[in-house]
Amino acid sequence: MGRSVLTQLDTAFRRATERLRTPPTRFFLNLTERCQLRCAHCITHAPTRTADGSARTMSEAVLDALTPHLAHAHYVGLTHAGEPTLAPLLDPLLERLRRARRGRATVVHVVTNGMALTERRFEQLARAGITSWSFSLDGATPQTNDALRLGAKVVVLKQRLAAFSALRQREALDVRLGVSCTLTRSNVHEVERVAHLVAEAGLDWLKLEETFPVNARGEREVISDAAVVEAAVGRAKAVCDATGVRLVDHTKDRQVWKCRPPVMSEDDAAFSAADDFANRCDINPCRAPWEVVCVEPDGAVKPGDFHQPAVGSLLDADLLSLWNATPLLRRRAYSAAHRRCEGMPTCRADPGPRRW
Repeated sequence: MGRSVLTQLDTAFRRATERLRTPPTRFFLNLTERCQLRCAHCITHAPTRTADGSARTMSEAVLDALTPHLAHAHYVGLTHAGEPTLAPLLDPLLERLRRARRGRATVVHVVTNGMALTERRFEQLARAGITSWSFSLDGATPQTNDALRLGAKVVVLKQRLAAFSALRQREALDVRLGVSCTLTRSNVHEVERVAHLVAEAGLDWLKLEETFPVNARGEREVISDAAVVEAAVGRAKAVCDATGVRLVDHTKDRQVWKCRPPVMSEDDAAFSAADDFANRCDINPCRAPWEVVCVEPDGAVKPGDFHQPAVGSLLDADLLSLWNATPLLRRRAYSAAHRRCEGMPTCRADPGPRRW
C-alpha cells in the first residue's frame, strides 16, 4: 500500500475525509458474554445472561469473516461483556492475528477477572500475543471484593498477580499489568490498601473507576459525596506516587482533547498520559471515528463503542463496506465539525504500537 496504514489514516484524519480507503486499525472484539463470576454490579449483565442462557459466544464464521482484516489490527481490545480468557476462540484469534501481522508490532489488551488464569496459562497467552492485562479487583479483603464479585477470591488473586509480575520479569515478557477497581460505598475505605496491593505485587498501574447504577445493587453502591471519592483517590495517589505505580482517576466522566496547549491543560495531559499507559495505546477521541470498530459475537459491527447501533453484520457484508456505512460517515463528519482545533489538528500523529 506504499505508505503505512497509520500514515494514511493520519492524513485522512487531518483532512477530515469521511469516506475512507484506509481500514480500521483498532478492533474491540466481544468474544463471549459468558462469565464464571456473579458480580453484583456488573455493567454488562454477564451474570444474568450466563444464568439464563442468553449469553452469546463468537462463532467461527464471524472469526473467519474478521480474519482477512486482522493484518491491519495494530490494537485488539478484549474489554467488553464476559470473561475473555474462557472464550473458545481466544487462542484461534491470537494465532490468526499472529499470522496476519507477520511479526509487526501489535497490542492485545485484555480485561479479566483473573480467576481462570494460572502461571502456565498466563505465560502461554503472553507468548501468544497478549501484551496488556487489566485485572478487575474491587477491594483488598474478602469482605469487600469477594462480596461484590461473587466467585472471585482476593487472596488467590493477590498471590497470582505477584506471581505473574515475577514471571514477567524472569522471562522478560513484554507485558503490562494493572488493576481496575470500581469505587463503591462498600470498598471506598479500602482504596489505600488496594493501592498497596498493586504496588506490592509489582504491577504497573491502578485505575479507579466510578460506579454505574445498572441495577439496584449498583444504585446502592454509588458514592453520592464527591468529597469522599476525592479523598479516597488522594489516598491512593499518595501510595502510587511513593511506589512508582501509575494512577488513572476514572471516578468522574472526563473527555480529554489532545490538542497542544493551551487547549490541553497540564492536568489533562497528565491524565491522558496515565490513561494511555494503562490501555497501552494512544487514546485520541477526535481520531477514533477513523480507527475504531467494535464487533459483537454475532458479527454485528458497531462504531465507536458497543453501546452504538449496529451498522451491519460481517456475515452479510465485508468489513470495509461496513466501515463506510452512513452512520460512520456521519460520525466522522460530526467529529471533524466539533474539533477544538477548528479543523486544523495540532495533535501529534499516532506513534503506533511499537511506542505504545
